[in-house]
Amino acid sequence: MKKFFALMLIFGSVILLSAFKCAPVCTGCKNIEVFDENGLYVFHIPAAGKYVIRPYISEKLVFNSDVYKKTGAELVINAGYFDPKNQQTSSFVTIDGVEVLNPETNKNLTENKNISSHMRQVLNRTEFRLMDCNGQTRYDIASHKARLPFRCELVHSIQAGPLLYPDLRLEAEYFVATKGTKVTRNSISAFEKCARTAIGIKDNDVFIIIATNKHPLTLPELADVCRDLCLDKAMNFDGGGSTSVDFRGTQNQKFKNLHIVSDSNKNARKLKSFLVVK
Repeated sequence: MKKFFALMLIFGSVILLSAFKCAPVCTGCKNIEVFDENGLYVFHIPAAGKYVIRPYISEKLVFNSDVYKKTGAELVINAGYFDPKNQQTSSFVTIDGVEVLNPETNKNLTENKNISSHMRQVLNRTEFRLMDCNGQTRYDIASHKARLPFRCELVHSIQAGPLLYPDLRLEAEYFVATKGTKVTRNSISAFEKCARTAIGIKDNDVFIIIATNKHPLTLPELADVCRDLCLDKAMNFDGGGSTSVDFRGTQNQKFKNLHIVSDSNKNARKLKSFLVVK
């Protein structure tokens, strides 16, 4: 199995000669920085900027741009998985210490015979966490059931997956399944080039990576980008047609009022959960 994934990484991805490799960031800067290479965007959110980062959920599916306008945020992106048929979540979400979305309430998920034997893996997929650690805000990326660090309390979390870096956990989180050298499950088109959304952390700074239709990536390629950014940890958010960005960009005129949608017909897709940066 390990040999199979090694081959997929070698033959299924390309060498990304990116200007993002260990991208220099402005130490002590307080504004969101944006790097763009031909449709591959990286948003650097510095801890020194004291930005408020929190999930946002909607009972009914709404556009990313609607959340952006309603919250008055600096940056809004798509986040967790959902079922467009019943508008129910496929990801855990916690806001202000309270679990507000639980995929176990989604019958389309829990009664799916194709994944019932792997439900433990599905429910334990990776999540982005914001914690209060002795009065200090600290971010982490961990599996849903992973213990919190000592003296830390969970404030917000939003789940999606898989973990991208330092390990690509496609099979461990049951996004991909194989039998010998044959892929028998590929739920998020892991080895196909698609629009992607990812989030990473380094030294408590947050990095958001957006691969648009202009620069689509496989998940192994997206993991390579995270490695080239020298991130500590990174994870995948919902992607493909869900990939959406609205960025006010008030400190950078080049990216002012940036609006990105990546559905195949260039129309925005309505979504369930979002990450909001103020």
